[in-house]
Amino acid sequence: MKNVWLSNLDYQTNKIKRINEAAHAAPDDDEDEMPEDEEEMPEDDEEEPEDKLTDRQKMLYEAYEKVAEEYGKFDQSAKANGAHYASAALNPFKDEGMVCGNCVYFIGGGACEIVSGKIEPMAICKLWIIPQELIKVKKKQ
Repeated sequence: MKNVWLSNLDYQTNKIKRINEAAHAAPDDDEDEMPEDEEEMPEDDEEEPEDKLTDRQKMLYEAYEKVAEEYGKFDQSAKANGAHYASAALNPFKDEGMVCGNCVYFIGGGACEIVSGKIEPMAICKLWIIPQELIKVKKKQ
């Protein structure tokens, strides 16, 4: 199942990262140019972001997406319409890689596709969908 949106999200996220890196990079006499506006879309034989999700995660992704489209974005509160957002300072799961920056909904630039407000890359909420390969399980001692 090829999810065009996730493919486009990956393309847009990479584009935003390049623009942000160029904007925050130290001035270099040799390179005063911004990144190119166009990047080639991934080839069909390349691994797509949705390929990294489990079937359960894919279903959740589509369900949360549909809810946000129909009812609007979740707010950051712990109320009924809230995502239970925890800022980076309050995120107890940072060391495990459970952060907004690893979530498929994180757009970059402090934004999330389904949660309103400014989103910190190292924050977390209850709606996260993070590929397993990005989650680090701590070993029990």
